[in-house]
Amino acid sequence: MSLFNIALNKKVLFLVLIFLSFFTAQTVKGQTSLSDVGFSGVFFFSFENTTFENETQNEFALKRGYITFRRNLTDDIQVRFTQDVSIDRQGDGEGDIELRLKYALVNYSMGDAGIFKNSNIEFGVVNRPWINFEQDVNDFRSQRSMFLDQNGFLSSADYGITFETGFGSNLEGESSSGLKSNPARYGSFSVGIYNGGGYSSLEKNNNKLLESRLSLRPLADLLPGFQASVFGVLGKGNIPESPDFNLLGNALSYEAQKFNMVVQGFLGEGDGSGQFVENLEAYNLEGWSMFFDIRPFKFPLSLNIRHDELYNADLNHFINRQSILGLAYIFENKSKLIVDVSSTDFHENMNEPDFYQIEFITEIRF
Repeated sequence: MSLFNIALNKKVLFLVLIFLSFFTAQTVKGQTSLSDVGFSGVFFFSFENTTFENETQNEFALKRGYITFRRNLTDDIQVRFTQDVSIDRQGDGEGDIELRLKYALVNYSMGDAGIFKNSNIEFGVVNRPWINFEQDVNDFRSQRSMFLDQNGFLSSADYGITFETGFGSNLEGESSSGLKSNPARYGSFSVGIYNGGGYSSLEKNNNKLLESRLSLRPLADLLPGFQASVFGVLGKGNIPESPDFNLLGNALSYEAQKFNMVVQGFLGEGDGSGQFVENLEAYNLEGWSMFFDIRPFKFPLSLNIRHDELYNADLNHFINRQSILGLAYIFENKSKLIVDVSSTDFHENMNEPDFYQIEFITEIRF
């Protein structure tokens, strides 16, 4: 054995001993440290009947899964670690269940300053402003990812730093019923700087992405669930050539026990993943999406409808249109049983659906 290998083995052994010493010390202190760690998870399992280009396929599938650990280090500092469980769809590991890092962040609560309430800052692999807000209103991620996330414009999480604050004290009592987004009385604001490619992509250039969101609650006493939002992005697409990526969007949303909705539209140049380019010049793009979740009965049955359209203004044609109609039974802990029908048309043929799917989804939360 060479001297180099001996030295390397000694270093590895030394690191292992340090780890074991730390672990033993924590165990000696008592078991209270483990009980201080919050643990939660959600998994989406489905049976899918899919027709694509006149071919039909049936399969049971693990659509997604998330396992989250949280720990309060002090009254003001919390850490969060979330694993993303998915199926590898390509490469040598095709078909394997793989784990990816979705969130690994430190959250520092900055407290209040005048009208700015419950301000906090996240650093690491963090939430990004718009998709995080949208998923608070649209609780049906198990069907599809959000509109701009699904089409490669924005990601729900990324490497970077995020600041968020609320305007005014939190709504309480009946006014806060059904709210999942920031409950501040007059709305909220979020801004951050990110790599740009999302948590599942490598950084392929040296440019950073600036993203922000402003949501206002104009009728806090009459309609506390109603908010008007503006969100935007300034930066480059995440490919080595760094094409332009600029986006400006707006949205109206509503949250309540019996009804939730998000209606949004955007204008932009390029996209976060750098796919909508020609000769390294970014296309001018437009799009809109609507989502409605209606719960008209006393028992927990939900009817949800979603429709998305993405349009290339330079080439004067639609890139895709997607429609989803779902029926869900919602359990007390927000687990769900869902049956839905979806169709997608691509620009090559907008007369007949290119993609048609019927699926049964079990969304299990714990």
